[in-house]
Amino acid sequence: MSDQQKQFLALYSACRHKDQAGFYRMRSEEFEKAHNQAIYVAAALMALTAITSILTAAKLVDPKWAAVLGVFLPAMSAALTAYNLLYSFESQSKLYRDALSALGEAEAIGYDAEQATEAEAEVKIAAYVNQVEEIFRKEQGQWGQLISEIKPVEAPKLEPEKD
Repeated sequence: MSDQQKQFLALYSACRHKDQAGFYRMRSEEFEKAHNQAIYVAAALMALTAITSILTAAKLVDPKWAAVLGVFLPAMSAALTAYNLLYSFESQSKLYRDALSALGEAEAIGYDAEQATEAEAEVKIAAYVNQVEEIFRKEQGQWGQLISEIKPVEAPKLEPEKD
């Protein structure tokens, strides 16, 4: 492998492949964390609702407060669950994890290119670059699918006022 090919491969691997893999890892972890937080907080709010009901039955909580909490806590839990689904945290995390996994597999092709003789280096470097760029194209293409799964909220239909 020529020095120019080695430099290109090192630069491409560090600045394109590894940099993007780091981004995918960071985003996957971020969305996974957001998804888990939403689930745990929603579950905690529902648990507080159950505790409030038990304490009300035992007459340890004022019924007025129990009524307020009995409405407020489940509503907050439902809102948090809807927020989690609206932003598709789980789907986004999976999208980034899948791309990261594919980049890990492409790394083997890059290693093969590093070990190639000068005669086969050009072909192996091209195969590595094409594999990595195909992963990036697929990841971009999946955003259109993800967006098509998110359904917009429909505005309520208003009836005209009658005089």
